[in-house]
Amino acid sequence: MPDFKTVFWSFLVGGTVLSGLSAPAARAADVDQDVMNRGAYLATAADCIACHTKPGGTPFAGGLKIATPMGDIISTNITPDADHGIGKYSEHDFEQALRKGKRRDGENLYPVMPYISYAGMTDQDIHALYVWFMNGVKPVAQTPPATQLSFPSNIRLTLSGWNMLAGSEKQETGDSATYDKLRRGKYLATALEHCGTCHTPRNVMLMEKSDEFLAGSPLSGWYAPNITPSKTGGIGDWSEDDVVQYLHTGRVKGKSQAAGPMGEAVEHSTSHLTDPDLHALAAFLLQVKPMDDTADHQPRDGFGKANDIPDLRSGELTRIDNLSHKAPENLFDANCAACHGQNGAGTVDQYAPSLYKNSVVGAGRPDNLIMTILLGVNRKTADGHASMPAFGSTSDVQRLDDEEVASLVNYVSKTFGSGTYTVTADQVAQVRKDHTPH
Repeated sequence: MPDFKTVFWSFLVGGTVLSGLSAPAARAADVDQDVMNRGAYLATAADCIACHTKPGGTPFAGGLKIATPMGDIISTNITPDADHGIGKYSEHDFEQALRKGKRRDGENLYPVMPYISYAGMTDQDIHALYVWFMNGVKPVAQTPPATQLSFPSNIRLTLSGWNMLAGSEKQETGDSATYDKLRRGKYLATALEHCGTCHTPRNVMLMEKSDEFLAGSPLSGWYAPNITPSKTGGIGDWSEDDVVQYLHTGRVKGKSQAAGPMGEAVEHSTSHLTDPDLHALAAFLLQVKPMDDTADHQPRDGFGKANDIPDLRSGELTRIDNLSHKAPENLFDANCAACHGQNGAGTVDQYAPSLYKNSVVGAGRPDNLIMTILLGVNRKTADGHASMPAFGSTSDVQRLDDEEVASLVNYVSKTFGSGTYTVTADQVAQVRKDHTPH
């Protein structure tokens, strides 16, 4: 049984303690502390903070702008404030929102809220989560801007038909903390962590393709990769311990490192799970149906070797009058070699990872390499703070233009990865326009 008392309490509630809360929190003394602890752990596992906290904002107060094909959806305040949050929600109202995607006023929630997955939660866990939100979260008296979508996406009634067609996870029963390893892993993957929300492809109606569970899908400029145990397109060459280490720290030497949305999921959710839960989740992922990927024909982390090029630099400065068209090897030397090494091996401790035997560089799609160069890496776990500067339009170190980014991506792929990329400046420009700050 997971030790729910090991939750990172202070992180979730922004450093507040129960005695410092007001209004609904006054009821905390009347609540079973074990239920509270369980609810806090479930909120972590469900990664509620990811969508309901804007950058630099108060936990769970909403305001995060989430890009979707329908337009930007702004997350709501889910603190127990009666006028601005969910303080007036009964437990039934709360359950309907989580399982059915229904607001207290009966209106449909947009499916960026993963109620399709949360529908699988047990009654006991819904109760614990409700108790914690009402008694363990600090009320915040602010209302985020309302979501403004164009017609017909702004007609919430149309979502009723979508919900019927999309279906949902089957509700689990019993005490989820007593499930055997694989059942617990499935519960975590499909209900709480809702892995399929990002990693499962969607059809033209934006519904998950259940027959391609976890086979990989585009995600706001990134690509949530295939995480089935396929030997070529997925993580079939990973051990259970590899998956556990990745979920706990965000990196596995010689395989991969988390950035973007997955880096956030590791930082806020999976790195806080108990060891038994991490092993349960890993074991489940490694036994789902393998799905080969048309873009990957060998393990993504199986490409490349150190670049054995002698360093011919003399130490003498050479004047370059025209900087408009640097050769790709010069771009790499100027912007990447200081951390990753001219040979691409990274640092000894792999703080700056090797660029070969690296699933980001070896992937058949360039999405994640482009986004990493444009946005950088910023991930904090108990393992440390992983950081790589961005080279996009907001860079504090060096702002690369579209042609330079494309040239660098192709060079890195050719030198250390699959060598299959033919990224153009126009592609980078489109990614920059659609998915990065300006």
